[in-house]
Amino acid sequence: MTESPGVLRQVAWRELFPWLILFRTFKIAISPGLLALAAVAILLTPIGWNTAGDVFLTPAELSKARATSSQLAAAIPREVQVWFPESVRFAALDAYLRLSEPLARLFSLDLSLRESAYYAFGFLWTLALWAFPGGVITRKAIVQLATDEPVGVASAASYAGPRYFRYFLAPLYPVLVLVALVCPIAALGWIIYALPEGGVLLAGLCWLLVALVGLGALWLFGGLLFGWPLMWPTISAERDGDPFEAFSRSYSYVYGKPLHFFFYVVVAAAFGALCWAVVWTAMVLVQEFGFWALSWGAGGEATAEIRMQALDFAIDGDAIWPKDRSLWNSGTTLIGAIIVLMHTVAAAFRYTFLFSVASAIYLLLRHDVDEKEMDEVYLETPAADAPRKATIAAEPAGTPAPAPPVNDTDGRD
Repeated sequence: MTESPGVLRQVAWRELFPWLILFRTFKIAISPGLLALAAVAILLTPIGWNTAGDVFLTPAELSKARATSSQLAAAIPREVQVWFPESVRFAALDAYLRLSEPLARLFSLDLSLRESAYYAFGFLWTLALWAFPGGVITRKAIVQLATDEPVGVASAASYAGPRYFRYFLAPLYPVLVLVALVCPIAALGWIIYALPEGGVLLAGLCWLLVALVGLGALWLFGGLLFGWPLMWPTISAERDGDPFEAFSRSYSYVYGKPLHFFFYVVVAAAFGALCWAVVWTAMVLVQEFGFWALSWGAGGEATAEIRMQALDFAIDGDAIWPKDRSLWNSGTTLIGAIIVLMHTVAAAFRYTFLFSVASAIYLLLRHDVDEKEMDEVYLETPAADAPRKATIAAEPAGTPAPAPPVNDTDGRD
């Protein structure tokens, strides 16, 4: 007897290519609630940095610090730049570079004590400010990617709020270990400062140990630099996720499957550049539509002047206004402020996308390293089930179950 040939009805693409989960992050990243939360964090970030500049730096030092270009962007090797062209780097990696830059600046050799305090304060401020939005975004992304069900921002916030200090402390674990490694070498430097000749001789005798400590510092710094975006998804996905688990998992995943990690990052960066092009184009269309529609009534010349002054205020933060047009200036300033808000919401997409795609990469690497299914994430018990569970728990252990209802018909029609 011959068997009929099987017919292929459906291909499980997600099982064949698990990394396709990366392409589901755009929908999460454009969530209005997440964009609003990230936009607020973007607007608040300069407050701490300006305070640190006023406290720790002179005006000249502050101008120099602000004029310094990104060290992380400049440190990207030429071979890697082939994979990350300029358009991709500054579109998809901008949020990562901005959040990582304060920590990288602390490792500069030419920093004064005041500059070190400035960057240390800025790093802690940035971490404290973004810990909650990062926790909310990663929690929403983790659950939505694992269950295919939408998650409200309020629900994600109720999860991330009580765990705020876990999100805040997770990236500090390797930083504290790095500081502990620095202390004995710094003591050696103090000896050189006090006794130049004898101190240098002592440094030469101890330099092999210094090199070994530097090797350990390289491992810590490399894992922190590449793995810190995976720390917050760890806390968002695991039942008992704490700073130490976030630290250990991120390092084991980055160093355990480096080629997988690099592949996921390349795909995410290319996809992020495309997504950013869509978001920025949409924002420009919304912005320009208003001016185009305005020109139908106000005329092209007046609208062009309004547009120029509003964009000057939005981009430069300042403009030279004619002194005899105070109402005109107030109106163009208000238009410029709305444009600033639009640009901020568009820029917020870079951060929501970073944390959303980091959550997807975390699930992929956890599947590769720990062989855990991507839908194995911790889900809190809905509050609606709490009264029922409390009633069941209150019943005595020996209470018999209620008898089934009696059938009055005894099986007869």
